[in-house]
Amino acid sequence: MNAMIKIGVDFATGLPLTALVYDEGFNIGEIFQAIAKSAKKAGLRLGGVIEKPVAPVAPGRRCDMVLQDLASGETVKISEDRGALARGCRLDLDGLARTCALVLSSLPHCDLVLLNKFGKTEAEGGGFRCIISDAIGLETPVVIGMPRRNLEAWRAFAGEFGAEVEASAFTVLQAA
Repeated sequence: MNAMIKIGVDFATGLPLTALVYDEGFNIGEIFQAIAKSAKKAGLRLGGVIEKPVAPVAPGRRCDMVLQDLASGETVKISEDRGALARGCRLDLDGLARTCALVLSSLPHCDLVLLNKFGKTEAEGGGFRCIISDAIGLETPVVIGMPRRNLEAWRAFAGEFGAEVEASAFTVLQAA
């Protein structure tokens, strides 16, 4: 089954993995919201996670990172609050592991998997890689957000199974 065609999204790749490549500051979340909405309207069973918008807690502070599981609707906070002066990665690896387990549990029942980001953890060999590998084994297409800075790691991981689409040129066609 080609879920991409069914939801009116034309990637024209025929490959199981599609990376939506974007530059720093680009709002990839809006695209994933549109894909999810179109896929649900088409009756597809979604798996994976997309970022849930969260309001900043205080001026000058970065907002929490919260992912929403598309199969269950459950949300998981994946950021650590390390204080106002903290620098560097705020990823909560335990939260990310819980998220992966949640997605993996519903993967056999999905027609399409959306993953918000192939980030630093995935570039280093962890994170969502287990979900992507299992989805390929189940022949379930995956669409993942791809920060341009992680393209080299993505290409090494995805190999012949991956395609890239510029997120800035991406549009979701209206589902009939």
